[in-house]
Amino acid sequence: MTSTVAAIKEVIAKLRDTPQLATELSDTADLIDHLRLDSLEMLQFMLELEDRLVIRIDFDRLEFSYLHSIHTLADFLDSMPPRQASPGPL
Repeated sequence: MTSTVAAIKEVIAKLRDTPQLATELSDTADLIDHLRLDSLEMLQFMLELEDRLVIRIDFDRLEFSYLHSIHTLADFLDSMPPRQASPGPL
């Protein structure tokens, strides 16, 4: 299992407040039809993934079909650029 797949599963488990989900979910689990993430949960999910993976998700390139498999979403996220460090306080 890739670290991105593991991160996705951990974020879902945290979002659903169900720790065992991280080990129970299949790599092919469908985020839309199986997990039924609503729009608010999806936004929280994506923001948490950006933080955890230290990436910047290009939402213009994110296709709905990527959400039908954890593995497919992981492949997409692995292609995202690293997030630039924000400047510190002056």
